[in-house]
Amino acid sequence: MYRLVNTHNEQHSSLAFRLEDIGEVNKIKIFITMRTIISFVFLTTLLILSGCNPTPSNGTNQPPSLPSPNTKKAEVGSLEEKAQEPESNLPQELPTPTIQSESGISIPAVQGSYCWGGMCADYAGDVELLEGKAPVSVLVGENISINLNTVVPPNEFALVEYVNGEARPISLREGTFQFAQEKGTHYYGALVGWSSPKNSQVSLGDTSFAFVIRGVEKK
Repeated sequence: MYRLVNTHNEQHSSLAFRLEDIGEVNKIKIFITMRTIISFVFLTTLLILSGCNPTPSNGTNQPPSLPSPNTKKAEVGSLEEKAQEPESNLPQELPTPTIQSESGISIPAVQGSYCWGGMCADYAGDVELLEGKAPVSVLVGENISINLNTVVPPNEFALVEYVNGEARPISLREGTFQFAQEKGTHYYGALVGWSSPKNSQVSLGDTSFAFVIRGVEKK
């Protein structure tokens, strides 16, 4: 009789232990499941946040030889001031220069880098822009005028000639300069800028262009 009771107790005890084990296993399973859900939610949140905050990309184009980096910074850094600027009488369209010799020969210009009307574009250097362009023949020593076709004159007007890879400043007088005395092909680049009458550090717009001329002697 004693052995039967003891056996019954042992079976009851064994069953209790099994139930406890099952309970522990279920707790572990629930813990693992919760941890998996939390990890999934955390990773999903990170992906959403990373998608809403992309890394800004930087352009790879190199700046052209003439446009000044300071001009670009002033353009970007003064948007609020430009918004408060009164009507400047500058055209909405990007100004295109008219280049002509005193004998009436028209010289085409190639558009370079610019910032105008809230839009900016970067192009190659002046000499690279003129690759493959046929030069216009002009008599050496002629006066050449550059008209920007704007009511408001620019605050900055820089003209250079490229000689053996070096940019040499050319003197301008009321938009006119004297062409070289030497025969041959001559490459030119110009940078033109308009600034606020209230603050010269605030750029209202700038543009650049290049042109090529072949100097010839009078027959």
